[in-house]
Amino acid sequence: MSSELVLVTGGAKSGKSVFAEQSLSARAHVCYIATGVMKQPDPEMQLRIKTHQERRAAKNWATEERYSDVAGFITAHHYDSYLLDDATMLITNLFYDHAVKMAAERHLELDDAIEQMTSDDIDQVSQTIFEAWHRIVEALIATGQSMVVVTNETGLGIVPATKQTRILRDIYGQVNQRLAQAADHVYFVVSGLPQQLK
Repeated sequence: MSSELVLVTGGAKSGKSVFAEQSLSARAHVCYIATGVMKQPDPEMQLRIKTHQERRAAKNWATEERYSDVAGFITAHHYDSYLLDDATMLITNLFYDHAVKMAAERHLELDDAIEQMTSDDIDQVSQTIFEAWHRIVEALIATGQSMVVVTNETGLGIVPATKQTRILRDIYGQVNQRLAQAADHVYFVVSGLPQQLK
């Protein structure tokens, strides 16, 4: 069985997650990889997670809540398909893991550490995230499994005001480009309407 990678992108509340879920509705043995892992109390995030949990519970899919070592999880399991929702949150979590470690090493508050990131620091965290995604794609190919990846299209608005959000926006865009190049199919969802780009 050959692997297949499908990328579903779009703006916030565009309907991309619902479309991605519907695209796998005929498959019984699906694993939903939820990357929105709660690290601290956040009522808004908690509500988002609950909404997604209720939707996928009705499908009787397996759920794996994680954002780190997704490639290792794929290698150790076998499903008809994976639905990873979403790439943007996975990137954000890996970025902050890296930033927290850097802040501790430099004895700085997290916000100060991010503000003081040099171009070499940004390149290092970017490469760490790119390598994580490369390993995910390689794991799918090596095991012959398929995955639908949901991601946010974050480059259509104004330039973010803070360094932190500019760094993240650039990494999101670069990862999306790499995933789109690797993907067999790419969909852009606008107001609940999917448009096939590839």
